[in-house]
Amino acid sequence: MAKHSSSQTEVAAGHDHAPSHARLYVNIFFVLFAVTMIEVFASYLSDYGVPVWSEIAVLILLSIIKGALVVMFYMHLRFDSRWFTSLFIGGVAIAVLMGITFILLWAYKASVGGLVV
Repeated sequence: MAKHSSSQTEVAAGHDHAPSHARLYVNIFFVLFAVTMIEVFASYLSDYGVPVWSEIAVLILLSIIKGALVVMFYMHLRFDSRWFTSLFIGGVAIAVLMGITFILLWAYKASVGGLVV
């Protein structure tokens, strides 16, 4: 019984020295908040004479940054095995390719004149 008690204190002592990631998550939160505020301001760029395509490019870039931060830190892929990261990136790549394919098919169908909305 005494040995069991001492092993519990060793485990508890090990947990006392574990690094806390709370500060990291709070910092990531503030970075995400700042990027979101930049996105809100960037959504009004076309009102000030900036071309719409550049506004869209800025918003897409900011969205990619936010998505990467969420995936890396809140979904813990930064600290996980490379295998899981590869699976996630592969799934995202397939989804993006499917989206592009469907957009191109829809655009082709609309240009032929067969699309009824």
